[in-house]
Amino acid sequence: MKVKILQIINESPRVKRFILAPLSGEFDAFLAGQFVVLENENWEYPNKNRSYSISSVINNPRELELCVALNEKGVFTPWLFSLIVGDVLECSQPQGKFILKEDEQSLKLPHLFIATGTGIAPFLSMINEVLKKSQNKVYLVYGNRFEQDILYKTYFEMLSVENEKFNFLPILSREYKPNIAEGYVHASYKIILESIEDARIYVCGWKEMCADTRNELKAMGFNRRQYFFEQYD
Repeated sequence: MKVKILQIINESPRVKRFILAPLSGEFDAFLAGQFVVLENENWEYPNKNRSYSISSVINNPRELELCVALNEKGVFTPWLFSLIVGDVLECSQPQGKFILKEDEQSLKLPHLFIATGTGIAPFLSMINEVLKKSQNKVYLVYGNRFEQDILYKTYFEMLSVENEKFNFLPILSREYKPNIAEGYVHASYKIILESIEDARIYVCGWKEMCADTRNELKAMGFNRRQYFFEQYD
């Protein structure tokens, strides 16, 4: 479907939020965690498509948000970042299987979300859904290099104040800031999980982080019915 760029928000020096609206019709209601596929119809490269997680907090059939990091060595994001408000591009309907497990047992359990970089995008809607439907605790462990890279920082800080079930744990690996943990995500989520026998764990972000986290969770005794992954290259 054809969509128009309604708004472009500079979220950080390397990340932009794109607000898209259909030229006609509507977006299908998406399941929290899904993505859409953007296409450059005039591209000379064989693969004209790229997938991006939906970062909208709630469903809106007339509007959808994507959170995209610039890859200077790539070809698609430099093109996408060259577009301006009002430009039109091709966009699929929402799709994908990285979604919440909403069975009765899952919603009774603590939820742990582990993200790096723009891996935070699908967690906007997922955390919103869990907080509405579950009475248990919800943790977000979010790793970045520098404080300026913490996407949606104000939103998550406000959410942690407004909802006592939600715990926001930002982590920085290359910068010291008061009240923000130093290092990598692994130490923080392992502390949380040490006192939890069962949980639903969702992991999204850099490929290396996802691989290391999978190994750590296996070593702690968690299995594939308890954790779910979506990795970015």
